[in-house]
Formats: sequence, structure tokens, C-alpha cells
Amino acid sequence: MHSPYTTDFLGAFIAAQSAAALLLTALLLFARMPLVARLLLLAGAWLAALALLVEPLSISIGGKPDPKVLREVFAVAACLGIVAAMTAMRPGVAVLALLGEWPLWKLTGYLKDSDADLSALHLAWMGLLVGLIARSPVQRPTSAPAPEAQDESSYALHDAVVFVAATVIAALVCLCVLHKRDGSADEWAYTFQAAVLAKGHAFAASPRCEPYLESFYVYERSGRLFSQYPPGWPLFITPFVWIRAVWLSGPVSMGFMAWGMARLGRTAMRGFGRNDAPPSERLVRAAGTWAAVLAMLSTTMEINGASRYPHVFVVGLYAWSLEAILQLAWPGLSRRRQVVWGSVLGGATVLLLATRPADGAFVGLGLAGLFFYEVARKRVGWRGFAATAGVFAGIAAFVLVVLRLQVGRWFATGYSLNEMIHPWNAMKYSFPKPEEWRYGLRLATGSYCWWPCSLPVGLAGLALLRGRSLGLASAIGFGCLPYLAYCCFLEYGRGYDWGYGPRFQSVLLVPMAFGGAVALAPLAIAAFERAITGRTALARGGPFALAVCAVAGGWLRIVPLVWPPVYEHTRHHAALSVAIEEAHLTNAVVLATNGTTGFSDEDLTTNYPIDLYPDQDAIIAIDRKSPEDALRCLRSAFPHRTFYEASGFDEIRITRLQ
Repeated sequence: MHSPYTTDFLGAFIAAQSAAALLLTALLLFARMPLVARLLLLAGAWLAALALLVEPLSISIGGKPDPKVLREVFAVAACLGIVAAMTAMRPGVAVLALLGEWPLWKLTGYLKDSDADLSALHLAWMGLLVGLIARSPVQRPTSAPAPEAQDESSYALHDAVVFVAATVIAALVCLCVLHKRDGSADEWAYTFQAAVLAKGHAFAASPRCEPYLESFYVYERSGRLFSQYPPGWPLFITPFVWIRAVWLSGPVSMGFMAWGMARLGRTAMRGFGRNDAPPSERLVRAAGTWAAVLAMLSTTMEINGASRYPHVFVVGLYAWSLEAILQLAWPGLSRRRQVVWGSVLGGATVLLLATRPADGAFVGLGLAGLFFYEVARKRVGWRGFAATAGVFAGIAAFVLVVLRLQVGRWFATGYSLNEMIHPWNAMKYSFPKPEEWRYGLRLATGSYCWWPCSLPVGLAGLALLRGRSLGLASAIGFGCLPYLAYCCFLEYGRGYDWGYGPRFQSVLLVPMAFGGAVALAPLAIAAFERAITGRTALARGGPFALAVCAVAGGWLRIVPLVWPPVYEHTRHHAALSVAIEEAHLTNAVVLATNGTTGFSDEDLTTNYPIDLYPDQDAIIAIDRKSPEDALRCLRSAFPHRTFYEASGFDEIRITRLQ
């Protein structure tokens, strides 16, 4: 599944853009603002969403569009936002919209081969303006009521349903699309390390004939065999190795993520009660439900949740970290809950670093800023602080010891060996060229790969935040923006990228999901609340019905365009493993000839650590273009096993060797 992760880029992109514009339409129909401002924002949003169709439409009717027509269309859309803010009598927003017009105009002239990304950027800008203009002024009472202590016990059933639903959805995707297989050597490296940890070891022993058993991201150093990747995600997979259901690890991480999103959505909505009247519990519950639904239905995140990649787990840890900070800072927190939430925060943040160090370090900037701000305001008790520090230090010490045993030196991971083992795959950084910025931001591919999580709707929701919930926006901004800059300057993935969607930017799912939940929750409540005065039944229920149609319609249009390539890729990648299973081989060594399946030969060697799992049915080896030498070495290493040869590109043939 290569970028743009679909066989029909334009179809998937327009489907996502039009669905996002439809969601903004629902928000505008619900918002209280002057009709003229509403119409101007609608025109600007739809113009930005469908800008790529202007040129082909003009050609179809016999016109000859100017090469600069797209830039002018984007400029008109942005200007409509300025005029809308002025007609809505929001001078502050009008000034912001005017200041934003200049960099947007410059970007449309500077960036190359990025028309779709510019379209997505302008629609996101319109979403932000929609939220800012719809945001009602805060009425500050003379004495602000103290927020009440939260009672989450009434949501236990709700969250259990969310967790189970997300897990089941990802499990079904794993069974029906991925067929419980891995689609890359990366996924196998995580599985390998989890199998090592499951036996109580930090590393495995290098087997005899190791060059013929080498796996791409499983490294050998001084007789030690271990994964390139840090042990955070493998630690999560380890229990699933024990129960012989490794394939379930990804789906369970999806449930963990959706549960965290549900809680974060509720807490973000509750934060509105800082200076205004507290939101109703129905509104709080609706926000939690929307956040979970948007996250668990994300088109390629469902694929990631079905796989053995760690990105869904990272998103879940990020959501739980934010939730833990907000819970620790909430007034009236009991001593026991201070310890509980401090432990959650310490564990989630250290596992972020131990799973994806770059992601964890950058988003950790925002998390640390928010946490220490709350500490400085004396909102976090000493018990919560001590629990956070203690759990963080304990897990960090364990992870550092594991890495020290693997690599042989402190504060180093398997990544440090990558340049030596795979010189062509070394991490390099440089200032991106005008046509390369889109690889770091991936706004166009993200529009359909993350749907129904949507950047325009997420920004609209973030713009509505106030009270304690503003801390969320600040923490996310200070964490995600530097991380996106890092992704832009990283050369890895420029021009060519393999993966289940733009997974390196998956942390953006957090602000998109809970921001979208904040924006959409009032629509759901209005649809079923008869007590709202001044609105007809159609005015109350229409925006919610439109939002549901946009979410469902966009998802149903996008999934058939992005899931089939994943199915075909994993089927082909796992062809050798499937052929071995169908042949019912036992006590065997299968020597894959050069070119088998067409993938790299080091993608084929999906063996558990041989010293820790000596009784596995089949050991896969590669001939390294020297079958005689390989057979000679392997026969001496495994004298009591039967030898077979595998060959073929799509249909794999397995024959017994004498």
C-alpha cells in the first residue's frame, strides 16, 4: 500500500473533501450567526473543497483555464472568510483571517505539485474560521462556580461498549482484510521482540547460519539478536504471545485508543464549565461518544489497528496522557484517584517514548508544559506528582536496562545500528524543496485516510474550546506543530512511502477526534431535545442528520478505494507463510529461493527466536544467491529437520529436497 494509498486518488480525495464540507455545512446550519456570514462561509468552504474540479470542469465545457486559476480560486475562498467575519461583527476574527490571507497566498505560489494539499489546507482554514465565528463570547460571572468533582462510574457501561466495539471492528478488519498476516518486515520485528520478552529475555541468541535466517529489522550484535525498535509496543504484544493470539494485539490497542478518546471527549466538554454554566451530562456523554466513533471509524487507522504497527497504540497513549493531566488538575480529586491518575500519566508518557521516541519526545513537550503549568498553579497534589514521577522512573529504568542489554551501551536503541546495517536507510534531514513539503504534512492523503476524523472539523471544534479545555489546545499545539516540522525535514518517506496510510502523522488523530466531538456533540443533543425554543423540528434535527450522512457517506465511499490495495498487498506479502501452512509442514526448514514472492528476501524470514522456540514447525531460510552454501550450513545446523525449497512470485511452489 504505497502513497497515495489508493488506486483512485482524485476520487478518494474529492469524497473526503465534499464530506468534510458537508460537515461544516451542518455546523453552519446549527450555529447562530448572521445569514450573510453563514452563506459566505458555506461558499468559501465548498469552493476550497472542490477547487480541483474547477479546471477539468472548465475544460469539459470548452474553456481554456489560466494556469493560475487554482491560485485565484483559493484566494477567493480565503477572502470570503474575511468578509464573513466582518459581516458577523467579529473584528478579532476578521483581523486573524486577513493576516492569514498573506501566508496562504504565498504558499499557493511557492509549493509545487501540491494542489490537493493546498485545497485541503484552505478547507482546514475555513473550518477554523467557522469555529471562531461560531464561538459565543464567554460570559464571566462575578464569582465563577467551582467545578464539581467528576464521577465517571456512570460511564462504565458506555466505555465498555466503546472498547468492545472498537476491538471487534479492528478484529474483523484483521480477519477479513489482513487475514491475520503482517504486511512488512517492521511488523515482524515487533512480533519477534515480543516473542523474546515473552520468554523473559531482553534478546535472543544468534543462531548458526544467521546470514541465511536474517530478518530485515532484527539485528545481530555480538551474538545478541533483537529488534531495531524500542520495547514499548513489544511489551504490549507480549501477553498475546503467551495466549498464542498475536493478531489480537492490534485490535485490543484499537479498543484502548477509543476508550481514551471517549474519556478525553467528555473531559474536554466538561471543561466548558469553568466560567459558564456547566454543560449537561447528556452533552458530555454525546461528546465522548462522538470522539470514540470518529476515532474508531478512521479508515486507515482501522487498518493500523488490525496490524502489528504501533501507531494506534501511540495515539491511545497520547489521549490517555492528556486525559490523565486534566484529571489530576480537577478540583476535589480524592487521594486514591490522585495516585491512580498519576500512575496512568507516568506510564502512558514513558511508554510513548519507549514506543516511538520521536513522537513521544515532541508531543511530550506539550504534555510537559501543560503538566507543569497545572503543578505551578497548585492544582496537582503531591501524591499525583509523586505517582507520576515514580511510575515514569520505574518503567524508564526497565526499558533502559533492556536497551543496554541489547545494544551494549546506555541511552541507545536499535535505531543506532540502522545506518551500519542498512546504510541506504539512514535517517537524514534537509530543508524540503517546494514539491516535497507535502510528504511531511500529507494533508491530501490524510483527508481520506483519517476520515471521518477531519482536520477542518477538528479545527472548528478546537476553536470552540474555552475554560480548562483551552489547556488541551495549547498542549497539542506545542507538541504536534514541532513534530510536524520534524516530519517535514526528515528525508525518510519523501517521494516514496509504504505503509497503512500516513501513519507517521497519526498523532493528529487526537485533536481531530476530540475537536470534532466538541463541534458535533451539540448537534446530536439538539436533534433529540424538544425543550430548545426558537427552532423548528427541522432546524433542530436537520444539522445532525446531515452530519450523520456526511460521516457515513464519506466512509462508505472511501473504504472501497483504500482497503483493497491493503488486502492485495498483505495477501501477496504473506504468500510463503500461507503456502507453508497449507502444506502442513512439520519439523521442516524451507529454503526460499531468490525472488520468491517478489519482496525482499529478508521480509520472508518470519521465524520466532530459534533458541527460545526450538520446536516451531517450519524455519524459513533464504539462499543469499548461494543455494549450495546455504544448504550445507543449514543441514549442519538442523540435521534432524526435513528440507524443502520454495519458489514462485504469486503462487508459491514448495518441493522437498533430497
